[in-house]
Amino acid sequence: MGATAAGEELDILVVGGGVVGAGAALDAASRGLTVGLLEARDWASGTSSRSSKLIHGGLRYLEQLELHLVTEALTERGLMLERLCPHLVRPVSFLYPLTHRGWERPYVGAGLVLYDTLGLGRGWGRGLPLHRHLTRRGVARVCPALRPDAHVGGVRYWDAQVDDARHTMTIVRTAASLGALAANRAQVVGLTRLGERVTG
Repeated sequence: MGATAAGEELDILVVGGGVVGAGAALDAASRGLTVGLLEARDWASGTSSRSSKLIHGGLRYLEQLELHLVTEALTERGLMLERLCPHLVRPVSFLYPLTHRGWERPYVGAGLVLYDTLGLGRGWGRGLPLHRHLTRRGVARVCPALRPDAHVGGVRYWDAQVDDARHTMTIVRTAASLGALAANRAQVVGLTRLGERVTG
C-alpha cells in the first residue's frame, strides 16, 4: 500500500487491522470512499485473536428481557452460518447442567424454546439443532467427566463458533477487492495535524 497511497489523498485512514478496523474499512469502501487500512502487526493479531470465537445470540440477555438485542444477534448468527461465511462458522454445543429438581428444568427450557424460536424467526439459523433435555444418564453420555452428584440432568443447546483470524482476513480481502488500500506490518508512528484536525 505504501507507494500507492503515498501520493493519494484518502477519505478515511483506518488504523488497526482487527475485525472492527477491517469492518470499518469494508463499510467505507463499499460506499465508494477511498480508504486505507494499516496494521502494525498482522491482521487479527490483537484483540480479535483473543476473543471467545463464539457467534451467539446472547442467551443470558433473555433473562434481562433484552429481546431486541437477542433477536439482532441471532439474526447475525444465522446470516454468518448460512450466507455470509458458512465455511468459517460451525455449530458448537453447550451443556447446561441442572442442579435443582422441579422448577429449574421448565424455567431453563422455556428460555431455550424462546431462544430457538427467535433464532428461526427471521428465516436464518436453521443450520443449528434445537435444544434437547437430558436425563442424568444422558448428561453422563455427553460429558462423562462431570460428577454424577453434581447435577440432576441437563439441557443441551447450540450456538456457533468462528475462525476469527480467517474471518478478519476475509473482511480485509473483501475491502481490498472494493478498492481499499490495505497494509499490515505498517506501524503508524505519528499523525500530521492542521490545528486540532488530524490530516494524515
